[in-house]
Amino acid sequence: TYLNAKGVILRAFDQFRVKSCIDFKPRDTEEYYLSFKNLAGCWSYVGRVDPNGQNVSISVDCDRIGEVEHLILHALGFHHEELRYDRDDYVQIEFDNVIAGLVIFVSKNLSSTHDVAYDYLSVMHSDKNALSNGNGSTIITKDPKFQDVIGQRVEMSSRDAEELNLLYKCGKFYNTNNSYY
Repeated sequence: TYLNAKGVILRAFDQFRVKSCIDFKPRDTEEYYLSFKNLAGCWSYVGRVDPNGQNVSISVDCDRIGEVEHLILHALGFHHEELRYDRDDYVQIEFDNVIAGLVIFVSKNLSSTHDVAYDYLSVMHSDKNALSNGNGSTIITKDPKFQDVIGQRVEMSSRDAEELNLLYKCGKFYNTNNSYY
């Protein structure tokens, strides 16, 4: 429902406030702003691309805090974790299992790293069956214990927060002990 989605979006904003220097406020006269709507599906553009209201679509399928964080991180400039230049050291992409015509969406070298280590627990990592044509998993983790972990949408990881803070030159850094240093 709309009220549930609004509450989840506000809780996601709180997480950004706690874990980074990123804060959100209601739009005043800003030319660039995020416009949260239910536009069929869960999606967001990557980076600031659209003046006069950049749409972020939150449907009933994606009104979970981690999913909303994922979409906001896209808007803040984050690509999927498995699109890093070093991804072949951590995952294997099964191109034969990717839906025909969508292979471009698993091309690497799109995502920046800011020298933060690869993160299987990233809220930006796609799950093992992302873009699958039905013939099996598309992403195989080199470390098998993470195969069923990738694609989590519970909350941004400590490394997600660390990279966000580096990207936006925040003065505080969130670590796994929930403390600042």
